[in-house]
Parts: sequence; structure tokens; C-alpha cells
Amino acid sequence: MVTMQANGRPAVAGQDRRPSLATLAATLAPAWLPLLTLIFGGCCSNAVFLELSTRQAPQLGTLITLLQFFFTMLLALPAQLERAPSSSPKTSSTGGIPFVGWRLKSRAVPMSRWAVQVVLYATTSLLNNVAFAYEVPMPVHIIFRSGGLVVNMLMGWVVRGRRYSPLQVLSVILVTGGVVLSTLSTQPSTPSTSSAGSAPPVSNYLTGISLLTLALFLSSLMGLWQEATFAVYGRDTWREALFYSHALSLPLVLGTRYSDVRGEVQAVLKSPQVVLPSQLGGAKMPSLIPLLTLNVLTQLACINGVNRLTARVSSVAVTLVLVVRKAASLAISVLVLNRGKDQGDTSGLVTGAIAVGAGTVMYAWAASRSTVGVKEETGGAGQEEKQKSADAAVTSARETRSTTAATKRARPVL
Repeated sequence: MVTMQANGRPAVAGQDRRPSLATLAATLAPAWLPLLTLIFGGCCSNAVFLELSTRQAPQLGTLITLLQFFFTMLLALPAQLERAPSSSPKTSSTGGIPFVGWRLKSRAVPMSRWAVQVVLYATTSLLNNVAFAYEVPMPVHIIFRSGGLVVNMLMGWVVRGRRYSPLQVLSVILVTGGVVLSTLSTQPSTPSTSSAGSAPPVSNYLTGISLLTLALFLSSLMGLWQEATFAVYGRDTWREALFYSHALSLPLVLGTRYSDVRGEVQAVLKSPQVVLPSQLGGAKMPSLIPLLTLNVLTQLACINGVNRLTARVSSVAVTLVLVVRKAASLAISVLVLNRGKDQGDTSGLVTGAIAVGAGTVMYAWAASRSTVGVKEETGGAGQEEKQKSADAAVTSARETRSTTAATKRARPVL
């Protein structure tokens, strides 16, 4: 009997039909190279421009947050627009808001749920960026924000009653130790004298660490809230979440920090002048404007890359890729941007960073094993119960859609 290959040709006996490494690389490169370029090029460059900006003007946290919110909203806006019918009234019973021939699509998630997430998200982003004004170096900033695994486990246990395997607990202890070691190893020494009216560097540093700690807890609460939202309304609402979390955060930030934004804009305009390359006209402008522009552009590339990665691979793979990305950002900050500076003994910082990375990888691996174990335990006899649950869910969804449709038909158009 002749064995046929996928292309219809007969297979030669003893021929190895497995693709070579070169063939595999050539096949995967066109799909994965642009994606990894967006993540590592965009996210790492964003960290570089953020550090350069905050090094020159540490108080720019609110303005940076505002710019990132605005341009991320513009990036997410096209997916939320649809053509408005020519005979459409000024207001729509479907929830769309028509303007210039277009209108916002009807929301799948109630505005009340987005409002809670917006408050948590805007506050978390502000705290993370404002912390730069309190003597927190970029390496510590990167490592500390990587320690969110600790808070996520704690909040999951307290709020959701989740249980974790011994390996997950061990990995979180490793991450915690790494964050503490990195934080303490870069703590500035207390000066012998300090000018009147200014806080000592140690006091500033501890204030910045407190802001980052609070941001971690708020970020964990936001994650639990968003997880509950996706469980009810589906994970395909992530584009809606991306748009409304940034669009609604803009007035919140402007309303609460308007005076700070004005002062930060003035600081940008008063920054030292730089001359642009001749290809760009050779004009003079404040040095912070190019840095902030590049920060925003690389932020958009980073968001685009992470969203594409999330849609292609599992959450464990996403975690591993982002850990490697943060390690690359840390290496760039320590070995390139701060090269030649008196950083003291960096062994504690490096050891802490390795502990955080190793703990995160261990946790992701343990989580994937526990997921596989649950799937195996619920197989076989559990398939019938799954089918019954699925049938009940479909029936419930149909009843809900029928009720919703009847309600919409009965609702008067305002």
C-alpha cells in the first residue's frame, strides 16, 4: 500500500516528513516577527522614553497618563463606531450616539460596570506615573509592578475564596522576596542635612513605594471586577472595555488634576530646546515634546502587540512573554540608561529581579498544571453534566434575548 503525502505525492519509504528547523522558522517568522517586534520594540522603547522623560521632569506623571489615555482612546474608537442611518433621529433607542454620519455602537456592558472599572483604572494609572516624582528609580518601578502576582493571589483568596497549590504559594513567596530585596537594595541613603521645607530622599522614596503598593491593590481589584464582567458579558467585550476605560478616564483625570496638568504643560514648554534633524525641518522645540510623542507612539504599539498576543496564545504564554519583556526593559535601564552612574551594589537588584521572573514563571506553570488537572477530573462522566449546563445556558440566553427584545419594543423612543 502506497502512503500519500498531504500534497498528493507518494511518500518515499524512510523519508522524514517532519519539517526542518529552517522550514519551521521560515513559516512562523512572517506571523510572529511583527507581533514580537510590537511587544519587545514597542513596550521596551516605551519604558526607555518614559524613563528619559521622568528623569528630566519627574512631576510629569499626570500629563503622561492623560496623553496615553487620549491616544489609546483614539486607537480603540474605530472599533466602536458604526454608520448611522440617514433617517436616524437625534437620539437612538439602541444607545448609539450619532455624529458626523457615525454613531457609537450599542454597549454590550452597562455603563455602571464600566464606571467602577474606570475609577479603578484611572486611579491606578495615576498612582503608577505619579510615583516617579518620589525618588523611585525605573528598575524598582518595573520590578515592583511585576510583583502584582502577590496581591492577585491575596485578593483572590480573600474576595473569591480561591485555593492555590503549594507550588503557586512557593512561587508567590519567591516573587515577594524578590520585590522586597530589589526595593531595599535601591533605597537612597539619608543625607546628613536636608534643606528646609523639603522631604528627605528616604521619606520621598517610601512615599513612592506606598503609592505603588496602593496601585497594586487597586489593580488587583480592577482585575477581579473585569473578570466578573467578562464572565457575565463575554470576553469578546475587551475592545469595548479598552475604549470606555480610557475615554471615561479622560474627564475624570482632567476634573481632579486640572491644575497639575497646567503646571506640567508649562514645565514641558520650558524644557531645554533641541534642534530636530534636517529631515524633519531642523526646527527648534522643547526637548520634552519629542520624548512625550515617542512615549505615546510606543505605548500604542505596545498595547497593539499585547492585545494581538492575547488573542493568539494562552494566558500562561502571555505571562511568560511579558516577563521576558520586563526583564529586557530592566536590563536596558540598568546596563544602558544608567551605565556609568554610581548605582552602588546592584547585586540585590539583579537577584531580586531574577527571583521575580523565576517566581512568575513557576506560578504560570503551576496554574497551567492545575487547569489541566481540573479538565481531566471533569472528563468522562462529567461530559453529560457539561452538556446539560450548556443546554440550560443556551435556553436561558434565548429567554433573556426574548425578554430584552420585548422590552426594547415596548420602550418609547425619546
